Amino acid sequence: MITKVKVVSKTFEILEALGEDARLGLREITERVSYPKPTVFRLLSTLEQLGYVEQDKKDFTYTLSSKLMLLTRTLSGGSGLIAVARPHMEMLHKRFGETVNLARLVDDRAVYVSILESKEAFRISDSVGDVAPFHATSIGKAIAAFLPKEKRAALLKNYDYTAFTRKTIYGIDELQAQLDEVKKAGYALDNEEGHDGVVCVGAPIFNNEHYAFAALSISMPKVRAKKSILDEVKEQLPREGIAISLELGVTDIAKCFAA
Repeated sequence: MITKVKVVSKTFEILEALGEDARLGLREITERVSYPKPTVFRLLSTLEQLGYVEQDKKDFTYTLSSKLMLLTRTLSGGSGLIAVARPHMEMLHKRFGETVNLARLVDDRAVYVSILESKEAFRISDSVGDVAPFHATSIGKAIAAFLPKEKRAALLKNYDYTAFTRKTIYGIDELQAQLDEVKKAGYALDNEEGHDGVVCVGAPIFNNEHYAFAALSISMPKVRAKKSILDEVKEQLPREGIAISLELGVTDIAKCFAA
């Protein structure tokens, strides 16, 4: 019989405790796992540094992060999405030389699941597991725009419109209007709304229920975002999103855009 590694066992007991109750304080977690408080605190701090738990700085409670939730969902389709999307991402990466992102809907958030970084010295990239805000990223908008009306409304109810730059959308009316335009165009644009000096184009990826559950985006510094380049990206990116959707089993793309 293989002996359990104590620190691993302790770590998973903490994660399981947070899985049972979405939000717990240090004292509550310590009581659940029956370990000394300093030990639990060190393990939580390590998990937080690795991005697997998050601490609310107001009440100091802990929750599981989207990064951890993402890992648990790869067995139910996430890995299939990445495998199908990868050749398309590599083609876009080679063609445009810019950062190519893939995100999928995880609960009520858009989470990056795969990223091919630009090889240019000047670039800004997010990390796998990061959340892509629906109001400030093209990849988030591309997902939100192609959701059923009821699902979109629930998603944006009590939404936090954090201002990342002076150009970030603020308020549901402005976002709803832009999402309607995204749906008509077939792609989304982030013009320095998430990061100063960065422009992104995003396009949806659909599931068999004919709504977006994922999206692709290409991000680049504004200094390289010439109109001719952006026009080419706006034309090619939606095609790749459609191609991925078809490979994933979607049979009626027209219905996806009409829904």
